[in-house]
Amino acid sequence: MDRRVTSSDVAQAAGVSRATVSYVLNGNTGQSISAATRGRVLAAARTLGYTPSTAARTLRRGRSDLVLMLLPPEPLGRALAMILDAASEQLERHGLRLIAHRLPPQGGAVSLVQSLTPAGLILTTPLEEAELAALRSSGLPVASLQETLANPLDPDLGIGALQVQHLAAAGHQRIGVAVPPEAGYAWRVQIRLAAITDACARLRLPPPVIEYLRLDAQEAAAAVGRWLDGPAPVTAACAFDDDHAFALLAGLAVHGRHAPRDLAVIGAEDVPLASLAVPPLTTVRVDSATLGERFARMVLVQTVDDGGIRHGGGNSAAPADGPAESTTLPPVSLIRRASA
Repeated sequence: MDRRVTSSDVAQAAGVSRATVSYVLNGNTGQSISAATRGRVLAAARTLGYTPSTAARTLRRGRSDLVLMLLPPEPLGRALAMILDAASEQLERHGLRLIAHRLPPQGGAVSLVQSLTPAGLILTTPLEEAELAALRSSGLPVASLQETLANPLDPDLGIGALQVQHLAAAGHQRIGVAVPPEAGYAWRVQIRLAAITDACARLRLPPPVIEYLRLDAQEAAAAVGRWLDGPAPVTAACAFDDDHAFALLAGLAVHGRHAPRDLAVIGAEDVPLASLAVPPLTTVRVDSATLGERFARMVLVQTVDDGGIRHGGGNSAAPADGPAESTTLPPVSLIRRASA
């Protein structure tokens, strides 16, 4: 087996020290190295086919060039995929790579971080306070809405409130909510129901009527029947996401009924199929790309300085390509179509 090319080989070929090779290949701008010397090092590395050892770099620095994103234990939907894409693109511009891991309900974030030694952590799912405190005490940069937003309803991003406001403005008084029953969705369901309940209370509407609904036309038909034929009929429904809104439209069709005449339906996320539903789906669009970029920048503001990657927490200067993050939520917008 051929011997792996090392930084010593590059140094010998370029006629420089290993330290100089390290400064050049790591992009360190804090050293006085001439352009000619940098060119010799880079040319030698290309000629020899040198690739840095990720394991050695991790041992030397005490952490890797990875940023770990912990996902909730639920299927990867379009909005979360867009968050992943935007965060990954932002981090790659700073020499970091994003890896995502679906955190199981039993937790395990601390042991996972210890095994990967990431440069930073992005949380799109909540952690127990003890786990979060342990991670922060290690100096690991953590990006999370869990502690940066003052209002406990803010992690819903304003989706539920905007759904209720639109339905109330259309004259609906009795509102239903369709949410998934699976345990993996529990946290997001909890904050969505809290946000919708709060919005109803603020608008002096009765509490919402909740149905836990799998993506099944017969289950949806049963839920719709209970809403429409109950003693206090529900006239409009907030769906957890567009998929659950599609289920409600299918449930209406089973009864020979239609939105919005018999039940106004509003979704969330604005997936590409939303405009193709029958009728086209009114929904709430979330700027997932902005949220992904924000998560990345929350990590970068703690890890990047002019000399490269810095390990440790604290509020340092912002990355060169943008200002420090605020607690402003990414925008949500109402997409008006025919279903509500």
